Amino acid sequence: MKIMKRNWLFTFLILGGSQLSWSQTDDATDSLGVIGDNLDLTAVLNTFKEAENIEAFEKALNDPEGKLNNLDLNEDNEVDYIRVIDETEDDAHAFILRVDLDEDESQDVAVIELEKTAENAAQIQIVGDEELYGSDYIIEPSSEKEISKRVFSPQLIVINVWAWPSVRFVYGPVYRPWRSPWRWRRYPAWWKPWRPVRWRTYHVHVHHHHHHYHRVRTRRCVRAHGVFYKHRRTTVRIKQHKHHHGHHGHKSSGTKSAGNKTMVKGNKNQAVKQPQKTEQKTAKTPATKTSTKQSSKSNNHSAGKKQTQTKSSNKTTAKQGQKKTASTGKKQGNRKQNQGSKKKSSQKGGRR
Repeated sequence: MKIMKRNWLFTFLILGGSQLSWSQTDDATDSLGVIGDNLDLTAVLNTFKEAENIEAFEKALNDPEGKLNNLDLNEDNEVDYIRVIDETEDDAHAFILRVDLDEDESQDVAVIELEKTAENAAQIQIVGDEELYGSDYIIEPSSEKEISKRVFSPQLIVINVWAWPSVRFVYGPVYRPWRSPWRWRRYPAWWKPWRPVRWRTYHVHVHHHHHHYHRVRTRRCVRAHGVFYKHRRTTVRIKQHKHHHGHHGHKSSGTKSAGNKTMVKGNKNQAVKQPQKTEQKTAKTPATKTSTKQSSKSNNHSAGKKQTQTKSSNKTTAKQGQKKTASTGKKQGNRKQNQGSKKKSSQKGGRR
């Protein structure tokens, strides 16, 4: 019995460890490590598929009960309301998902690109904005009953989404391009913002949508993407957003400078570090000034000493020279006197 229990315990540990490692690798592949982790685009595209029209899609996207959205771009510790705007040209539609950060600033989150390719045929992709998801983050359907075309490889399959209720509604005779009527702080009565949750909690909530969608590198809706870029909105403020939305969860936004469009909490640490550097610099400059003054004083003092020494040496040499000249002059005078006296004595002897 003991051997049986040990075997059961051993197999249980192996199965538990393998499941844990699988979940960790699965989390690692699903996480981008950027702000876009908090709006799962596969879940968004699946919601578009199930919606009857675009107004219903916007409501499902922001439903407080569904909690499909976990974005907090302005970092006020509340989930942002996502507006949907349809920009269209002919049969190409760009459904822009946009968030208002305040009265004046907006940021595009993603765009659903839809194109009609033939009679009763359409293709669709959702593309994350590069400021939130990085470049070329494209999601599309991976398996449907109706396949319109295969391109060389079996993996490159273009899915016909004409059967989706929302697609049929868009290409119906009564459809008019949808533009969300809501704005910053003017939201529908049913909208109740909630606090964002940690990424792992959010990931578990939306992960079941990943089965019928996959990421690709190829843009299929080229015309719709061109329409989107004509109307794309972004802000410098989002580039300075603090990327704590990944695996670290959300924190309180703290104090923010009012009226400053470019400074957000994401640069708070940098803004604090810079004064320290300037303080250090200012602390160093007086010391350097005093040290330079002291060094200049010491140099001047040493130079003064050298000058006084040279002066004293010059004086001594001058005195010595004067003494020598005086002594030589006296000697010469004495010699002349002696010679004169000798001449006088010789003259006197001759006279006698």
